[in-house]
Amino acid sequence: METRLPHFILLVWALAFAAGAAAQDPQLSQFYAAPMYLNPALTGNTQQDRIGLNYRLQWPGVRPGYKTYAVAYDHRSVQLNSGFGGMVMHDRAGTLGLSFTQASFNYSYEARINRRRAVRGGIRAGYTMRTFDWGNALFADQIIRENATTTVEQAMMRNTSYFDFSVGFLYYSEQFWGGFSINHLNEPQQSLYLDGDATLPMRTSVHVGYRFAVDGKDFRFSETTMTLAAHYKAQQLWDQLDLGGYVDHQQLTFGLWYRGLPAVKAYQPGYPNDDAVILMVGYETPYQLRLVYSYDVTVSKLTAKSGGAHEISLSYEWPKNSKKRRYRTVPCPKF
Repeated sequence: METRLPHFILLVWALAFAAGAAAQDPQLSQFYAAPMYLNPALTGNTQQDRIGLNYRLQWPGVRPGYKTYAVAYDHRSVQLNSGFGGMVMHDRAGTLGLSFTQASFNYSYEARINRRRAVRGGIRAGYTMRTFDWGNALFADQIIRENATTTVEQAMMRNTSYFDFSVGFLYYSEQFWGGFSINHLNEPQQSLYLDGDATLPMRTSVHVGYRFAVDGKDFRFSETTMTLAAHYKAQQLWDQLDLGGYVDHQQLTFGLWYRGLPAVKAYQPGYPNDDAVILMVGYETPYQLRLVYSYDVTVSKLTAKSGGAHEISLSYEWPKNSKKRRYRTVPCPKF
């Protein structure tokens, strides 16, 4: 029984998410490397078409960890002042395979204030499937009844699905941007019990950034720039702040971030809202292919036992086929 007890503990943890209720959304340390997930208003925020890949392995020390995958493509239509895009995200947590897969469509519209400033609004409509793997499940009543092969617990569905809607807004200029997004506007029902009640609470995200030259040149001609940014997100009782920045020097990128709210909020006495210090390094090829790696150094009470988190993003932009650009657009913020 001692060898099987950890499975029971993991099951209880998983059921807290499956049946109970307020599960948290996946978070990415490289949040600007997943612009359509951060804010649907960022859809098509480049002068070119773009494809992006994201992978995150969180807490590998708690095997098998928590894995998040995402692939996205977006396109900017200058004639329509619009951006169109699609994204697929998959997240899998723990040995019991509590996971979800979401396919979504994004749309954004841009209104120019003047030659150097603009605002954008966006919407995301997604369809999500949540699944749970019964293969390794072991309930307490099975242990008590000498490892019985069946359980007397309430039956659960193997999967559930729902529609999900989000909106976002962004103001930006050549060097500054600020915006917010509201996710799960319809608070969909995600319970895996037939008659359960586990609505997905709304998640709010607020993000700002400022980019400037550090080599003494005009910003538009600089080869070394620094970007300072902040990202605050809140979902029901849970909230955190990412604060930091990165330096772009020619084709190299170096960054340092901190995640948490230790001096502002503690969830209970003795447990400050501390999470991680994030180290980041990246490289962009002459063909506009950018690879970025980051590692979360855990500073909470989980310490090194969690194994931190590894994250990789890959993005590629390519020119449109149009030979002439009749419209001059405001440069958009990008990671």
